[in-house]
Amino acid sequence: MQHSLHYGVIALALLGSSVLAAAQENKAPQNSADEALVKSAPEAKDAPQAPPQTTIAPQASQPGLNAAGPALIDGKLATTTGTASQDTQDDPAKFSAKNDRIDNIPIMAYPLLLTDEQKRAIYQRVSQGQAPISTITAKPSEQIPALTQLEELPSDLAVPAIADYKFLRLQDKILLVNPRESIVVGEITK
Repeated sequence: MQHSLHYGVIALALLGSSVLAAAQENKAPQNSADEALVKSAPEAKDAPQAPPQTTIAPQASQPGLNAAGPALIDGKLATTTGTASQDTQDDPAKFSAKNDRIDNIPIMAYPLLLTDEQKRAIYQRVSQGQAPISTITAKPSEQIPALTQLEELPSDLAVPAIADYKFLRLQDKILLVNPRESIVVGEITK
């Protein structure tokens, strides 16, 4: 008895799905606006609809809305005169040699935010000390050998930007080094 009940349910399911498929094939095509209207408010289906909005061609009053030409010229936003904007920081590196050069500088190589007075004070104070002169050749963002002896900065230097760093004294400059990673984070020259 249970087997016949199961077979009956399966037969009804198959029959229902085939009827549903046939009904969908015979459905009249509607546009997406009508379908959305029917789904959202069935009672409003017969209500009059507003005519579709017409699109007015954009005026060339804003950059990039140049109706006469492309919006981008060499990866830059076109101006109303049809020319590319001036060389800015937003220009792609493949079109701006300046931005390409900046993009290739490692973040650790950006200069420390020190004033000229702070740099002079650090250089004078460190070069007057007894720190040995190193022969290492490194520049900002480069790692120095981990076993290199780094010197402590004088405690009376009141420059918070370099408080966590140590230094190496070279013949003509001072290298500021992050001791945790042994990376040169700045250099101060005469």
